[in-house]
Amino acid sequence: MSRFNLLEENWIRVLEEGEMKEVSLITIFENAEKYRCLAGEMATQDFAMLRFLLAVLHTVFSRVNADGEAYEFLEIDEKFRQKEAVSEDDEEEYNDALMETWKTLWQRGKFPSVVRKYLETWKEHFYLLDEKYPFYQVTKEEILSRLKDGKNPSSISGKNLNRNISESDNKVALFSPTTIEYKSKMKEGEFARWLIMLQGYIGLSDKAIVGEEKYKASKGWLFDIGGIFLNGDTLFETLMLNLRVAVKAVGDILPIQRPCWEYSGAENIDRSFLGIADNLAELYTNWSRASLLDSAIDFSKDIKLDIVKLPELDHRMTEIEPMTLWKYNDSGENKNFYTPRKYRPGQALWRSFGLITVPSDLSEDSREPGIITWLSKIEKYIQKPQVRISAVGMQDDGNATSWVPVNEMIDNLALHEIVLFEKGKEGWVMRIKELVEDTKEVVGFIYKGFLKDMYDIRNTKKSVEEELEQAYFGLDKAFRDWLSGIDESSSKEDKIKEWKELLFFSIKERALEKVNECRQRDIKGIYEENAKGVKNIFTAYEYFLIRLKKKINQE
Repeated sequence: MSRFNLLEENWIRVLEEGEMKEVSLITIFENAEKYRCLAGEMATQDFAMLRFLLAVLHTVFSRVNADGEAYEFLEIDEKFRQKEAVSEDDEEEYNDALMETWKTLWQRGKFPSVVRKYLETWKEHFYLLDEKYPFYQVTKEEILSRLKDGKNPSSISGKNLNRNISESDNKVALFSPTTIEYKSKMKEGEFARWLIMLQGYIGLSDKAIVGEEKYKASKGWLFDIGGIFLNGDTLFETLMLNLRVAVKAVGDILPIQRPCWEYSGAENIDRSFLGIADNLAELYTNWSRASLLDSAIDFSKDIKLDIVKLPELDHRMTEIEPMTLWKYNDSGENKNFYTPRKYRPGQALWRSFGLITVPSDLSEDSREPGIITWLSKIEKYIQKPQVRISAVGMQDDGNATSWVPVNEMIDNLALHEIVLFEKGKEGWVMRIKELVEDTKEVVGFIYKGFLKDMYDIRNTKKSVEEELEQAYFGLDKAFRDWLSGIDESSSKEDKIKEWKELLFFSIKERALEKVNECRQRDIKGIYEENAKGVKNIFTAYEYFLIRLKKKINQE
């Protein structure tokens, strides 16, 4: 029996006028302009939900325009399905039509009723519990028929599905947000949110696989990327800013936007073995697990979800992914390819400025996030000089055999569009990139050298990494304030001088604090045969100051 239809039941958490509320899938599109943002249990969950909502919009508006009319070179059936792909010959005209649709939607400030019409034609695929099309799941027959004889799916309990708890059966989570009795219990709407997040972030601790031959299993595509997206003043604006409608041909045709709910569970399993997704709707709804919840489950009791590993996407074949930072691989299995770059715990987003926006003279050697390239195309229409970039990622436990998600990483940057798009040799992009690299050299080389000298004098093996992160933390607010203060009237020379002075005095004072805390051993120092006599805290500081002044051109 079909239960809990996501089009009609309230399950998506949003923020409206400062209060959290739950709304249905249809309601969220009908009133997106009234909501401030998604407001789920975790930022990583909201990111997965954002991509799910974007998949709906990509599917609908790749087939019909803002008035619900099919594009003239497309044939749409009664379920809004696109019967044939657009040919390469029509690529320019198709992309022009998509752009016109985007501009019309932005100007109207509201999503049209065609989104509801599309969803209602697929209503039977949006039941959370169903014997034929369970949402984001497979049927019992589809999962069991693909397992090796005698094998069973792995199981994940509610207390592990809920990433605010993440408690295994062998170790109790001491600081759980809920009591022991309710750790594995959740309502239907909550389960739906965590299910979508599970497909994006899960790790590798479960065991069951499809068939007999081993393959590289997915940790969840979102687990492997450095998630980045644009933030608007309302949920409507956020969705629109990230609705990257431009499409590129794959071979002689343009890919059709096909989200997971337009396939059966069996088809989703089979497609996962292709290792690629050629359209955003499919990428944004990519599965890491074939999962099954008993359709007769009683939600007043503990939750148990059966899961089977699916193959991971080829990280070298996902150039269409717009919501990540990228890195170029000089070695390893992905040598000579770009792959998504995960966040480093504790590292502020501004330290990756050179990966967020790429100077024009480096564009052939670097890959800019697609969402930033997209912003450059729409910035003349949105008329919002202030840009807010949000970043979200998941930290793992460092165990290569399990990759258990342990902590989410979030960050935000507010800056003027000129900082992203003035890309000439003397433009803001290049100048700020150079300043960030200079800042990293000052902290990670010059100040680090002083700390190492100090530890040598004290004859300690203590790592300097914690001290370096404290130095970056001390610079964090100052850099954000400095960056957000740049606008079209700012003088480059004055602003650059301003930051260099802030950097100089901040790092100088931090080193001077170490000198003022010196001990007798620090003053006595050590004799170095290959150096000029005794090295103590004062000679180390003097050498540090000389290098700092030389780097920042301070007298």
